[in-house]
Amino acid sequence: MLAPAPSLPNPLVRRLFTLWTWFYHLLSWIAVAAPLSLMLFADLQLIVPRDVSGTLFGGAMGFQLFLGLWIVCALGLTLALLTRMPGARLAWLVAGLVPLLLGAWWRINYPDDADGNLIFSPQAWELDYAMAIGCGFVASGLYWYRHGRLKPRPAASSADVLFLRTVGALILAGVFILPALSFIKEQTLPHCAFNKAGQQLSVCLGDDPDERVIVD
Repeated sequence: MLAPAPSLPNPLVRRLFTLWTWFYHLLSWIAVAAPLSLMLFADLQLIVPRDVSGTLFGGAMGFQLFLGLWIVCALGLTLALLTRMPGARLAWLVAGLVPLLLGAWWRINYPDDADGNLIFSPQAWELDYAMAIGCGFVASGLYWYRHGRLKPRPAASSADVLFLRTVGALILAGVFILPALSFIKEQTLPHCAFNKAGQQLSVCLGDDPDERVIVD
């Protein structure tokens, strides 16, 4: 809950301080939602079983990429928790519930491997680790709620403190929002793509070696 603005001599200054406080809380929720959204996206890529029989290295490269993304997002949420941003504890709970429930669903409904002819990633036993991690997030989040730990700090009593908190929330939001926007805009490269400098951008596996697409 927002605390009233501190006693300031000018009514206009008090009103601006109150608006600034509201802006800080909104920015904090955005800063928390950004790593959480990327974390949930990584969960979908890591937990949902996919057939990797015909992929390079059995999908290991993609697994490492999304696992790294998940770890970075978890660090972002941890930072938001330690700085007691509004919404951080709720985001922590959601970050645990998704792999817990998603892992349990696919553990029960794991796809058939067609008598060993198909290879799925992740394997069934790896989903147990995802559920264990989810349980850890949920258990710690409920503990913090029950014992009142890591509560969001009340509204700042001075403009200097509120300014520092706002800058911190803005940095955290930018760190995760900008890569997310660039990732969304990035399109899948066409088959046998080259840039204008002649550098190869995708693996050419077709029958026609002369089939090339120039990409800006």
